[in-house]
Formats: sequence, C-alpha cells, structure tokens
Amino acid sequence: MKLSTSLVRAAALAAALAPASALAERYRVDLILFADRSTPSNESSQPVLLPETVRTFEPWEVSPLRNAGIEILEDELFGLNEAWNRLRNSRNHEPLIRIAWIQKDPPAERGIALRLKQGKPMTSLTPGGSVEVYPVDGWVALLAGRYLHLDANFVQTQVQEDGALRSFRLRERRRLKRDELNHLDSPRLGLLVRTQRADPKPIVAPPAPATPQPRKPAATPPKKD
Repeated sequence: MKLSTSLVRAAALAAALAPASALAERYRVDLILFADRSTPSNESSQPVLLPETVRTFEPWEVSPLRNAGIEILEDELFGLNEAWNRLRNSRNHEPLIRIAWIQKDPPAERGIALRLKQGKPMTSLTPGGSVEVYPVDGWVALLAGRYLHLDANFVQTQVQEDGALRSFRLRERRRLKRDELNHLDSPRLGLLVRTQRADPKPIVAPPAPATPQPRKPAATPPKKD
C-alpha cells in the first residue's frame, strides 16, 4: 500500500512539472553598447565606480554560462550589423561592444549576468591600494517574467583634464518589445537590443482538401416480365 501511494505521488509530481517543461522558451539576443559623444563636457560625474560583479561571467567563461542556459554566438552570426555600421559612421556616437547570445528559460529576476568590458584597464588609487578600472565595464541580464526585460548596469570611466578618473553610470531595467530594436540610454552610454524567439514556431500547412470520391450509380431494378 505504501509503495502504491509513493507511485501516485511521483506521478502527480511529474504531471505538475510537465507543463513547465512544455513552456520552455529559448530567446536570441543581439546587443550593441555605444557611447554618446554629444553629451556636454560639464555633465556631472562621480568618483571612480566599480560595477557589481556578483553572479556575472564573461563571454569566454563557457561552462558556467552554459549551465545557466546561455550560449554565446560567433561574431559572424551577429544580427545588428546595419545598426553597428550606422553608429560607426555617426559623428555623435561610437559603438563599443557587440554581442549575440541564445538563452534558455531566462529567470524572472536576475540570475546569471553577462559581464562586458571594453578598452585597456587603467589604475586607480584607493585607500585600500590600487585597482584596475576599465573604460567601460558592467553587465546585462535577460529576464522573462510576464514580459521580457533587460537589466543593465554599466560604468564608463574617463580621465579628466586634471588627470583624475571620473565615472558615469548607466543603470536601467527596461521592458523589451520582441522582434523590435529597443533603445536604453543614459547621458553617456546607450544600448540597442533586439530579442527574438530562437525556435520560431513552425508554420503548419493547412490539411489538404479531401479528394471527392466518385458516386456509384444507383442500382437499376430488374425488369418485370
């Protein structure tokens, strides 16, 4: 009797988990991080900031990203080349980082994030010693609750005229419209992001119409003598 009860409970658990597996989603993300050169030079900055790096992995850290359902795509597969080239030809903008990835079942709240860095590190002196600071450093995370969101946290650090390092931050969480080019921005940095289903639902052809069958002629009744 105990064995039967255990089997019933196991079957019920499997049935409860089945819909979640059936609803598994894979999304493709193409992303560009760019600098805005049109910002006035007197924009307020902050002392050197270091981005939060807890639960972040860089694109070359394949194993932990794969465990989180994230697969980095080769640059040849990048899907926003036209937007990248427009930024390269712009006087007011400079493209800094581009990346594309596929992610399975993004969490509703922040889990693993992609850490992205650009430029040669600089040395900043702190009370605790010296630290390496990148010109651009931060992370992005795709979230999928009721809607898709992108959580972004980047710091841009520059050398000022007096030789001091000062930082500017982009910190935003934005709802994304799927299959469209989304724009996140701050006075110094901006993001262009497009999300798509990685496994588009197949187009099911309508069933072919049934071939009409020829009607059999009615039987002729026998003639009476």
